[in-house]
Amino acid sequence: MITISLIGEQPIPNLLPSRYQSPNTAVLVYTDRTQIAAKRLGRLLPGNCEAVFCLVSAYNIREIVQTLQSLIAENRWTAANLLFNLTGGTKAMALAAYLVAAEQYAPFLYLQSEGKKTRLYRYEFDAARTPYVSTDQLLPGLITIDDYLCAYVDNYQLTGFAKNEAGGLFERAVYEALKPAMDEIVAGVSLLGALEIDLVVRCDNQVGIIEAKTGPGVKKGIDQLNTAGGQRYLGTYTCKILVSDQYWDKSRSDLRQLAEARQIEVIELSSFHTSQRLSPEDVERLQRSVCKQLGREVNK
Repeated sequence: MITISLIGEQPIPNLLPSRYQSPNTAVLVYTDRTQIAAKRLGRLLPGNCEAVFCLVSAYNIREIVQTLQSLIAENRWTAANLLFNLTGGTKAMALAAYLVAAEQYAPFLYLQSEGKKTRLYRYEFDAARTPYVSTDQLLPGLITIDDYLCAYVDNYQLTGFAKNEAGGLFERAVYEALKPAMDEIVAGVSLLGALEIDLVVRCDNQVGIIEAKTGPGVKKGIDQLNTAGGQRYLGTYTCKILVSDQYWDKSRSDLRQLAEARQIEVIELSSFHTSQRLSPEDVERLQRSVCKQLGREVNK
């Protein structure tokens, strides 16, 4: 199987189908703005998969069509072996790839990641070249936290829990409370040696970043999450969660509005502030809130 994927700023919609389909050859179609992202994806392909890199224009549909047609002809690939992934890239790239797929009568994919689930649609063409959905399925967990981080950044380090006593104790309490409900959780991640994240969690293919803050220092946590979830680091599909050991009353309404504006979920665990441990009620609240953000239900 030869997959042809369009590389944009979000790498996961290309990585997941490649992991699921296990192609022999993966063509990564990139532009001058997404070359680095394509190289990162190339390193994450299955071990027996050959990566082929294809540079195209970002917006010239005719040129993109011609480039893809030439690539297919030169390699003598046939429709029986081709599978296009139209999820990424620019709209012009997707339209051009669709035209080539229709010309070849080759199937194509679209990955829907809204609603905290990853649903893969496969389309085939009928005799009139009208596409129809041939497969519609939810994907199982296909990546690790390491895969996710390596898809977005060139390097990261695991640094563990915070060294100061109060912050470290709270991070550990949050970590231990979440661990049974997560597929994976790691403590202390430094991105590119410049940005620290307290916790990273994963349920299936959904990944979240958590800042666990004690006392009044929550504004710093909001800023860290907003930066880490930006285009330079982990992208806008990463769930952002701020866990505080204090109840946010009306005096923090501005901070709550700021968090909402930056799409950050705020979870208040006031039991830790008074007893240095999480109550059973706060453990349940934490698990349910984080699982909801990652698209997973917690059994009662």
